[in-house]
Amino acid sequence: MRRVAVAAAISLATLTAAALLWRFRGAATLFVLSLAVAAAVRPFVDMLEPRLGRTPALVVVYVSGLALAGVFAYQLSRGSLAELDEAAERLGAAYERLRARPGGSGPLHRFVLGRLPPASALYRAIGAARPTQLLDEALGITRNLIDLAAQLVITVALSAYWSASRESFERLWLSLVPASSRPRARDVWRGVEEAVGARLRSELAQSALTALLVALVFRAARLPTPMLPALAAGLLRLVPFFGGLLAAGAAFVAGAEAGPAAGGLAAAFTITVVVTLDRGVGRRLFAVDRPSPTLTVLFAVVLVDAYGPLGLLLASTVAAAVETFLARLLATHPRRVGHATSLAGVRERLEGVRRRLLSLPVTEAAPLANVVGRLETLADDARSELRSSGRA
Repeated sequence: MRRVAVAAAISLATLTAAALLWRFRGAATLFVLSLAVAAAVRPFVDMLEPRLGRTPALVVVYVSGLALAGVFAYQLSRGSLAELDEAAERLGAAYERLRARPGGSGPLHRFVLGRLPPASALYRAIGAARPTQLLDEALGITRNLIDLAAQLVITVALSAYWSASRESFERLWLSLVPASSRPRARDVWRGVEEAVGARLRSELAQSALTALLVALVFRAARLPTPMLPALAAGLLRLVPFFGGLLAAGAAFVAGAEAGPAAGGLAAAFTITVVVTLDRGVGRRLFAVDRPSPTLTVLFAVVLVDAYGPLGLLLASTVAAAVETFLARLLATHPRRVGHATSLAGVRERLEGVRRRLLSLPVTEAAPLANVVGRLETLADDARSELRSSGRA
C-alpha cells in the first residue's frame, strides 16, 4: 500500500510540474535560454578568468559579445530594410512576367497561372484594408519587437548571473538530489551543459559566417538585393533537414532577377557554403555531430506547435540536449561505472579544486578550502596506512 501511495504521489507531482511548466512556459523558456547562453560563453570566461578574475572576465566577454552581435545585426538589418522596397517591386514585376509568359495555352497556364490575379489587384486588396486594421497590425509588430528586445535583455542578464554564481547554482539544485546520486547528477548536468554550449556556439558561428559570405559574394556579383538572401540563408540553415535547400531557394530567387543561370549559380554557391561550414566549422572545429533524426522530428513538431517558426529553428539544439542527457544518464549508471579510484587520482583532483578556489572571493573560498584541506589530510592518512601495510 505504501508503494502505491508513493507511486501515486510521484505521478501527481510529475503531472503538476509539467502543467506548471506549460502554464508558465514563457518564463521557463527564458530560464532555459539563459542557461544555454551561459553554457555557450563559459569557455571564453574560463579562458580569461585566471588572468583577470571572474567579474572582469564576465564584463569583457559579455560586452564584447553584445557589441559584436549589435554591429552584425545593425549591418544586416540596415541593408535588408533598404532592400525591401526594391525586392517588393522586383517580385511584383516577376509575378506579372510569370502570368504573361508566352506559351500560355498549355494546361499549366489554364489551371494555375491563368487564374492568378494581377499584381495590381493584390496591391488594391492590400490598400483597401481598413486603416484601423493596418494600424493595429503595425502596433502589434511594434509591441512584438519591444517584447522581443526585453526578453533578450532578460536572457542576457540571467545568463550573466548564472555565469557569475555557477557554483552556488549547482550547489542549490544538487541539494535537492539525494547525496548518493549527486556525483552522477553533476556529471550528467555538466555533460549536457557542455554539449548545449558547443551546439549553440556552432550554430551561431555557422549562421553568422553563412550570412557574411553570401552577402559579400552577392554584393561583389552586383546582385540587386544581396542582403536579404544572405539574412534568409543565415536563418533558414537552422531548419532541420531542409535548411540548406531552403537557403538555396532564397538565393535562387534573388539571383534569378539577373537570369536563370545567375539564380542557379547563387543557389549552388549558397548550398556549398552551408554544407562546407557544417562539415568544417560544426563537426571539426566544435566537434558537434547531428542529433538523432527521430528526436529532431519529435521536438520540431512539439516546438512548432508551442512557439511557431522559432521552435523549428531550435529543434535540433533541444534534440541534441536531450540526446546528450540520455547518453550521459546511461553512461553514468552505477552498473557501468567502476568505483575504484587511485589515491593519486584523488590527489590530482583535489589539487585542481584548490587551483579553482584561487579565482573565487575569499569569503566563498575559505569554507571550501577547509573542506579541501580535510580531504587532503584523509588522502594522506590513507596513503600512509597503505604504505605501512605494504599495499602502496
